[in-house]
Amino acid sequence: MMRRRAFLTLLPAGLAAVDGTAYAQTAPELLAEIGRRLESPAVLRGEFEQTKTIKGFKRPLVSKGSFVMAAGKGVQWVTAQPFASTVVVTRERLLTLGESGASRQIDTRQEPGLKAVNEMLMALLAGDVKALAERFQAEGALQGAQDWRLALKPRDAGLAGFIMRIELEGSRHVDSVNLHEASGDASRIRFFNHAASSLSPAEAGRFGP
Repeated sequence: MMRRRAFLTLLPAGLAAVDGTAYAQTAPELLAEIGRRLESPAVLRGEFEQTKTIKGFKRPLVSKGSFVMAAGKGVQWVTAQPFASTVVVTRERLLTLGESGASRQIDTRQEPGLKAVNEMLMALLAGDVKALAERFQAEGALQGAQDWRLALKPRDAGLAGFIMRIELEGSRHVDSVNLHEASGDASRIRFFNHAASSLSPAEAGRFGP
């Protein structure tokens, strides 16, 4: 349980409860339309702000930094505040790099639940709506010509052990993620300044061969 909570704390995110928006039952056509609205560059970078509310603590934890998502490789979170750290997430591992150079790695192939969370996280940023629909029961709504919303509940018990519900909003990219954890913690990730890009040599090296 401590490992699960520590991992989810590393995610840029924070959350609020459902705001009263009515979600219509998702049909394949709606998911397909959301997929068409999303842009999926090979490398997407931007900034994030996470507000995380931990059960039993009065004050939320706020962190800020940047992210880079490479299709087929994974996501790197570079936190600048409140302290510097880098988290590299792939389908096979989770690597944390501290400011002093110290590192810690978890092999997610030996942690099925953690592996599922990693895959979910990469699908979220990549806008892979089809992959999300395979793991989650989804409801959603289109808003205007570009905007959309989705609410997701895990289909399998393993993933439900981490996450109760996820709410997403966006247009051409995912703009915010509200994450309700099974532990009672809650997180909200706000993404901004999205830009298609390429990986630097240092970023490519963190993903490994």
